[in-house]
Amino acid sequence: MSDVRDLVGDVDPEELDRLQRIHTLLEQAGPPPSLSPGTERPPAPGAEVIPFPRRYRPLAAVAAVAAAAVLFAVGYLVGSTGPSTEFTVAMSGAGGASGKLVIYEKDAAGNWPMELRVAGLAEGRYALWLTRDGRLAEPCGTFAVATDGVRVPLNAPYKLRSFDGWVVVPAGRTRPVLTT
Repeated sequence: MSDVRDLVGDVDPEELDRLQRIHTLLEQAGPPPSLSPGTERPPAPGAEVIPFPRRYRPLAAVAAVAAAAVLFAVGYLVGSTGPSTEFTVAMSGAGGASGKLVIYEKDAAGNWPMELRVAGLAEGRYALWLTRDGRLAEPCGTFAVATDGVRVPLNAPYKLRSFDGWVVVPAGRTRPVLTT
């Protein structure tokens, strides 16, 4: 048996005791058993390459094109399950505040689903309104801003052609902070 201090040098006495116990156990265990005679040497390199028969190459190409077409079709169907965008409205305000209102196609009940993306607004509660002749006409929902860059799903169950714009106002107020 050898002393572990020869292997590790100066270490904390507690760590030295722990290492000494482990070292003693390893010495008592001895070397691992030898390998069985059939596995003493690795197999010789040089596996045989089986060529792909030439007569199957056109069939493989057709199968690859068919698989690609099927994957493309599945990706298209899965990727286009959401509503399509009907139109987009840009909004701006004082102090660099901005907004983008994405209006999606009307649903079966006559609602216009939309997503409002705002940036640069102070923390607080706001409301999106449709305007007629520059005045608040119909509400489209309220939302809260806690951090910059908010995305809010809203909807408008109105005939949009009968309005002339959109505004965002602080909740309970009428003075717009964002306009179209």
